[in-house]
Amino acid sequence: MPFESSLIGQDDCIALLNQILPDPPHLFISGGYGCGKTTLVHEFLTAYYSPHGISPRDPEWTLWLSSEQDRGIHCVRQSVAEFVRHSSAREGVYRYIIVDDADSLPMISQQALRRPMETHSHTTRFIFISRYTTDLIQPLKSRCLHLEIEMMSPQILVKHFCDKLGYPNIVIDPSSIAIFMSIAQTPTEIQNISHILCKVYGKDRNAESPIMPDEVLSLFASPSFSLCLELLKAYVRKDSANMMRIFLDIWTTGISYEDFLHELTSSVFQMGILSPKISQDIHQLILKGWISFAQGKTHSLDLMRLFFTEDS
Repeated sequence: MPFESSLIGQDDCIALLNQILPDPPHLFISGGYGCGKTTLVHEFLTAYYSPHGISPRDPEWTLWLSSEQDRGIHCVRQSVAEFVRHSSAREGVYRYIIVDDADSLPMISQQALRRPMETHSHTTRFIFISRYTTDLIQPLKSRCLHLEIEMMSPQILVKHFCDKLGYPNIVIDPSSIAIFMSIAQTPTEIQNISHILCKVYGKDRNAESPIMPDEVLSLFASPSFSLCLELLKAYVRKDSANMMRIFLDIWTTGISYEDFLHELTSSVFQMGILSPKISQDIHQLILKGWISFAQGKTHSLDLMRLFFTEDS
């Protein structure tokens, strides 16, 4: 039975996994946050074990070493030693040790896995999952087949989810994609946002009537987000009168000083390409705001001083 995955745009990886499914080697799977690495491993293990009537969650067959566990050298040695001590209950069927977030596994703990990989390779396979290829030591990496999961662009993901929901003609303005990137960090979050957009705005929307940024913001952004974006635009224009009006509007929303700084940081990404001088000025402004926060200066007047020092 061929291995199929729910991941989008990973045809090459899926084709390779299908080739090795009958007799898989050790695997090293890398890719950015939220790209589906762990999902792919779950699906692969399901495809591998299903013909044998084995659950991929059975602790007799799989050992997960995840980041929330103690992964010091003594814990790793004990867990792995106890797991590999048992021979496979079925000849020709491997047991699996999955090291999730391998990039956060201490180097000394990684080194402790080298001998079990060599000694028990006839019964046990390892899968390492990591965001970065450089954080797995070479002796482990060299024994693995490496698969790199590509990050799919939000445009492709949104189009895919809208098609799947039955809205193939829906079009989202390119400037709205930037809003997605600040609100949604993973494909699952993009899927959820796409679902809501289709249900609210999807009817009769096409290239002549694309979904615009203000429509995305009206559904998903707090009132202060759009105000912070307008405040930064006024700051760039040195429009002191408008800055003061927007600033007062922001504080009437009841936003905290810390949340205000977070909103400013997110808003920077929505301003598009800025000149080096303007970009530097904005980032220095936000940095001074965080320094002020660390010093306990969290009154609205403290932040107003940052904005109006050069414009007063």
